[in-house]
Amino acid sequence: MSGMLTDMIGVQYLEVTYLAALVLVPFALYGTYLLLLGILIIVLTTCYCILNNYKKKLHDVNGQGVVITGCDTGIGHTLARRLASLGLTVYAGCLRETSDLRKHASKRLHVIQLDVTSDDSVRKALDYVSAHSAKTKCGVWGLVNNAGINHIGDVEFCTMEMYGRIMEVNLFGMIRVTKAFLPLIRKSKGRVVNVTSVQGRLPMPSHSVYGITKFGGENFSDALRLEMIKFDVKVALIEPGNFGGATGMLNDASLRVMRRDFDTMWTEATEEVRGTYGQDYLETQYSNATKISSTSAPTLDPITDAMVDALLNTRPRTRYLIGGSNGLVDHYCVLARLRDLLPTCVTDFLIDKVYSSGIPVKGS
Repeated sequence: MSGMLTDMIGVQYLEVTYLAALVLVPFALYGTYLLLLGILIIVLTTCYCILNNYKKKLHDVNGQGVVITGCDTGIGHTLARRLASLGLTVYAGCLRETSDLRKHASKRLHVIQLDVTSDDSVRKALDYVSAHSAKTKCGVWGLVNNAGINHIGDVEFCTMEMYGRIMEVNLFGMIRVTKAFLPLIRKSKGRVVNVTSVQGRLPMPSHSVYGITKFGGENFSDALRLEMIKFDVKVALIEPGNFGGATGMLNDASLRVMRRDFDTMWTEATEEVRGTYGQDYLETQYSNATKISSTSAPTLDPITDAMVDALLNTRPRTRYLIGGSNGLVDHYCVLARLRDLLPTCVTDFLIDKVYSSGIPVKGS
């Protein structure tokens, strides 16, 4: 039933309807007429969303070039293959030269080595894309900044090296690649699509290292969007919710890095911090992180659907907040929407209840 609803309305619209239904609760306490009025508003909004989905107009696909970062696994890997199947010329940036995506390389799908933390690597990728797009006259219509890495850990445990490492990929990498390819995008009056996260809107405990890069990506994208208006270039944000189990964030390599970081946090913590939290606190966080796939969406289709829309819709949205739960709604996306409406003390309480592992610290 939930699958049919999301197909008809779209996950993000379903979440809006869910929030509206919550708002109706106090109406029900004050009178039938207010309740009926609220239901009517929900019905009309849902109908509008459905009609808007059917009426959308897409740009013609004629081999235009799209550059994507972070295509080794997960979202980037899936998007690269999908865009190539639609007839676009895809330049898929992969960190590893041995990426599995190379076996799908074709006339439409070019796999290039790209390390978003390296000026030299970005320059070489730009040289290749510039030469190939000029030769084939396909141009460069879109840039998708998808490369990113996750990190979990409380502020008192995370080292400055961890903050810097994640920032270098998630935020500075996005900026570095955008600055390099923007002249080509301006020339085609195309699109920049930046992948942040629901955490670009919603702060979460134990996610400051990751979260500040996503909040930074949101601000960077908003500023860029305003600057690009005069060039008729559109900038869109993709904000995935709970999709961790469907991406490469829980593959063997990622879990090894996560395990290493948790060990480092414990060994480099001060005696006072160790005594306050206890090692069981970190181990519980690690265990919970490895089990995230039990609640996340099983497929990346909602994200790639949004990316295709952001690239090809003649009137793309500014933000695509995409619920990823394996249930009816993504609670994190719901909280992200509520955060702008409710007092901070209320949203803090809700975030703590939704996210908290329920394991007290040693010193509490």
